[in-house]
Order: sequence, then C-alpha cells, then structure tokens
Amino acid sequence: NPASFYRITEKTHAVYGQLNFELGRLSGNAGLRYVDSMVNSIGNNVDANGNIINQTSTPGKYRFLLPRVNLAAELTDDIVLRASYGQDINRPDFDKLKTSVRFTTGPNTAVEIGNPALVPEKVTSYDASLSYYFAPAAVISVALFHKRRTNLFVTLETAPFVDPVTGFKDITAPCEGGGIFNPIADRNVFSSVPGDGLCVPVSTTINDPGVTKQTGVEVAFQYDLSAFEDSLGFASGFDLAANYTYQKFSGGQATDSSDGDSRGTAILESSSGLTGPFTAVQGLLDFSPHAYNVTLFYEKYGLSARARYTWRDAFRTLDTAGGATQGSTIGFPVTTAARGQLNGSITYDLTENINIGIEGVNLTKSKIKQYCVNDGALLCFEGLPDRRLTFGASIKF
Repeated sequence: NPASFYRITEKTHAVYGQLNFELGRLSGNAGLRYVDSMVNSIGNNVDANGNIINQTSTPGKYRFLLPRVNLAAELTDDIVLRASYGQDINRPDFDKLKTSVRFTTGPNTAVEIGNPALVPEKVTSYDASLSYYFAPAAVISVALFHKRRTNLFVTLETAPFVDPVTGFKDITAPCEGGGIFNPIADRNVFSSVPGDGLCVPVSTTINDPGVTKQTGVEVAFQYDLSAFEDSLGFASGFDLAANYTYQKFSGGQATDSSDGDSRGTAILESSSGLTGPFTAVQGLLDFSPHAYNVTLFYEKYGLSARARYTWRDAFRTLDTAGGATQGSTIGFPVTTAARGQLNGSITYDLTENINIGIEGVNLTKSKIKQYCVNDGALLCFEGLPDRRLTFGASIKF
C-alpha cells in the first residue's frame, strides 16, 4: 500500500557533564546536557485510486539545554531531606511524525495524519521529599512535586459534517464541512447512495501552545519484620509496602470540541439541556487525581508470596477498550472509570535448583468501563478482562 510507506530519520548530537559533591551530611550532583536534533520525514502523496502523485520530504530541527540538580541532606541519623530540579524532553513517537496517510474501510474510523513539525515536550520538574527511617528496613516518606510542561502532545480531531435529520455524511471531496475524504470507506448507513467513499474524521497530533502545570503529593510506607526473627519466627518474613498519590493539573489551551459533529452536539445538548457546540481544554490525558497501591510480601524458608492491589481514579484517555478512535466518542476522549485490580503470586524453592510457582492477574475479574465525555455519562465501551493464572517452574543447572 503506497499510502502506508513512510521513512523517518533522526540525527542527534548530545554533550553532557556531571559534577558530584559531598559536604558533611550534604551530598548531591549537578549536571548539564545539550541536545541538538535534526528530523526528516518522507512520505507518499496518493490519489483517490491509490497511485503515488509525488513524494514529500519535511525537515524539522530543535535544540535544548537541560540542567539538573539533586541534593540529599541527612538531618539526623534517621531523617533524610531530598530535593531536585531538572529539565527533560519527551520526543514524539515516529508514527506521530509520518506524512503518509493510510485509509481503512470503516466509515467512522478517523484517518491519522502525522505532523513532522512536532517538537519534543519540555518538562521542568521540582521535587522535594522527607524520609523517616524509623526501624530497620522500614521507612515513611512524604514527597511534593511540581511539573511545568510546554509543547504538550495533544490530539486534534476534525469530524465531518453529519446531517442532523438523516444522519448522512458528505460523499464527495473535498469535505467542506470537516474531516477528510476516504475513497475506500464503506458508506453503509451514512448515505442513501450505496458504494465506497465518504468524509470521515481526521486526527493529528499537535503541540499545545499553552503551559500545563502538574502538582501533587505522594506518601509512601514500608515495614519489614525481618529484624524480629528471634521473637516472631515464621511471621518475621512479612513485609508491607504502600503508597498514595494525589495530583492535579491546570493550564493548556488546545481544546476538544463537538463542533462539526452534529450527532455529537445533539447528544450532548439532549443530555445537558445546554446549547452546543461544546468545547473543553484537553490538558493531560491518562491522568488520575487519586491513586494508591498496597503490597503484602512474604519471603522466608524458600517461600515467596505477594499480593498487590492497585487502584486509580477516573481518567480521560484516547486508549479505548473497544480499540475505537476518538471520533466515535463524540469528538472527545473517553473517560475510564475508577478501577482497582488484585494480582498475586506464590513461588517455592523445592531444592536449590528447582523452583515452582503460580501467578494470578486480575483475580477479582475487575471490569473496565469507559464513558463518553464525562465519568458516569453515556457508556461507550466495556472491557471484560478475565482472571489469568500462570503456572511455572524453573531449573538451574
């Protein structure tokens, strides 16, 4: 398929240095990294019949100077204060840079178009933590963090016009009402004229022109009973680890919108009683305000067992349980409902060389529910992951 071809080259030169230091109870390091990258994206332009019209080459270039400082201060023998400041970059995946376009037969499937002009996200981080080692192999810590993100990757999707009465889409190019003409898409119920070819959503990735800020706090706890072997015996093999994170974000300018998708606007109007079109700042995706996990370990006498429960709050995402694209969720990312999952494993050393065990994933068969636009709104997808058990053995020789 000529429209599937793309070739991307990236050449990067980097220079970096680090200085380590220690002054009594204060230690740390400071470093500086310079990055110079050149990117070139080559792709095919094809006509409605799939023939190559020409080949395009789109260059890109960026430079970054990235400092980093880490400090650790032993306030007492049991209390350590840590702090850090740093800047880093997150490069776009190559598939976000490709200029070729690949069409599918789905009348609702968004056509993804790469953006070779993307520059890496830049993240400036401030972190501080206080750790109290109150017993052997035991610690409780509290950490604060703040991140300032620029050039955040966000998805820009333009939906085609849908007649609010008939539900039909435009079947001729160019698509004045939005979207892109897909010559091989099955019109299905979106036109009274049978055949292939109609306007479908088009999706690309851009850099958010605004600044996004992420702030939060994390509390962690770990306690190991191994120091009490004489008094507890078998029970001294238990260990508990847990952490909890709260975070929030603000800022950003790029928005998701129902404009151009009359079906989506109609659904949102009927459910809210307001008049569309509707817009919302996209911001950080896959972002949960609250999350925690608790892990119970046992390590002793050749027996290793652990049970881990993880939970996270609802979050907005482009990763749908049904594998569909953003366009099928009324122009907005779906919201994955809050969910917990329990995993566990047990292994045992039969001899010094033979180990057997069993591992369980999603022991409670926790479902994945995803709602259109907002948590608890119209149910878009539901994933039903099953419990998975794996038996295994290892032999060393």
